[in-house]
Amino acid sequence: MTNSITKLRFSSFRYWFTGIVTFLIWGLLAWQYFHDSIPSHHFLADKNMPLVSNIWGAIVIPALTWFLLWMIEKRLYSKSETIPFPYQTLAGFTGALIFGIALAFAIRYDFNTFSSNIPYILFILALFFPTHRSECFLGFVLGLTYSIGGVLPVVVGSIFLLLSAAIHLGLRPLLVRFYQFIASQF
Repeated sequence: MTNSITKLRFSSFRYWFTGIVTFLIWGLLAWQYFHDSIPSHHFLADKNMPLVSNIWGAIVIPALTWFLLWMIEKRLYSKSETIPFPYQTLAGFTGALIFGIALAFAIRYDFNTFSSNIPYILFILALFFPTHRSECFLGFVLGLTYSIGGVLPVVVGSIFLLLSAAIHLGLRPLLVRFYQFIASQF
């Protein structure tokens, strides 16, 4: 058995993974509907901001999952129809998923030290890792979906995604050049 994945196998994975995510989000919403009701959340937990119902996650999360997996497939298979197993992609997804779950726990249990420093942590991570990639965004959103719903993680994650891309693709090369310049002087 070879350790490579064809484009056809990844496409079938996209169908299966999107189906599983759809089943889970709809199951969660059905459970919430029959136990108390489907909750709504204020943007940034501010009572002056509008309420967003978790029911939107039934549409947003499956569509986002499908789109991001398509983007991952497009990036991975840009040069060949067969690739080695994408360990870095899986690691990015898993790390972002754990990060999203940790943030959800921090918000739920009022661990403000962690939740208030999330932007700084993400920006430091963006200096060293490509946290702006689709797999990181998908992991982050899925990690927060159970606790916060389907729309707010997408909005907040999009802001973090743009800032992470600016840091990793813009600021990081400048810092590397500056470091190389300083190192060449000694």
